[in-house]
Amino acid sequence: MSSVRLAMRLGATALAGIALMVPGATLASARAPGRTTAGSLIGASVSAAAHKGIVPPKKPAKSLQPSPFFPRSSSCAKGKDGSKCNALVLKAIAHARKVLEKLGGMSFSLSAFEKLTPIEQLFATVNLERTERGLPPAAVLTRSLDKIAQRGAEIDQDPNLQDVPNPLPGGGHLSGLGGNWAGGWGNALGADYGWMYDDGIGSDNGDCSRSHKSGCWGHRDNILGTFDSKADCRGGRHELAMGAGHVTKGKKYGDSEAELFAGVCGPTPTDVVISWTRVKHLLHVK
Repeated sequence: MSSVRLAMRLGATALAGIALMVPGATLASARAPGRTTAGSLIGASVSAAAHKGIVPPKKPAKSLQPSPFFPRSSSCAKGKDGSKCNALVLKAIAHARKVLEKLGGMSFSLSAFEKLTPIEQLFATVNLERTERGLPPAAVLTRSLDKIAQRGAEIDQDPNLQDVPNPLPGGGHLSGLGGNWAGGWGNALGADYGWMYDDGIGSDNGDCSRSHKSGCWGHRDNILGTFDSKADCRGGRHELAMGAGHVTKGKKYGDSEAELFAGVCGPTPTDVVISWTRVKHLLHVK
């Protein structure tokens, strides 16, 4: 493992199968031992909708280092986060998609993306990955989930799933939870690359090794997972909500990013920061 890769780390944790919990019920931790706070793969159901690319439970055939290797680029190194860096990351994502899934690159307005806050960018990247594979998007980014994700980013750890309130603001109840963390990947798009395309054997996934394969591709499974379903919610309203956290100078790895996924049964959370409908419009996504 190169010195550059030693300065980068990923962590994931997930909890599923908590559908139909009564108000105030306690969530049991799904974290598994690992070199960081990496945790188990999600056990949530997979969308039956038509899709393209690779979606859970299927996994990419191999973990792919970025090409171009943007972490070492002068445009991205030492905390740089601008248009040149993002352009390099998008090239790496396009390359990985072509090699691993025969998909095209991301299509959106980069200038508009760069006007979003870092946490809004994380929300956007998740939905770009989900919708381009035919999966339903996370409907909203919320303040209560952001708060929990931000604490994870500040201490270089996955968001603490046990801190998620149930019910959520607005009265919706949890049907599943998951969280990702990345350190040293530069920005939202860089972290997305690590989680989605370089998360298997030989990667910086702290819970993936040849002797411990259960955590491999756990971050990708979270991003593309189904934490809510009609069955989970007894045939009622259901959707995915998100939280996100960002620190430019984390405790150990520099840039620190965290994502929190919450399946919701019932009404949309009321503490909305931004919706996918709004972000989709801003980014000129069809």
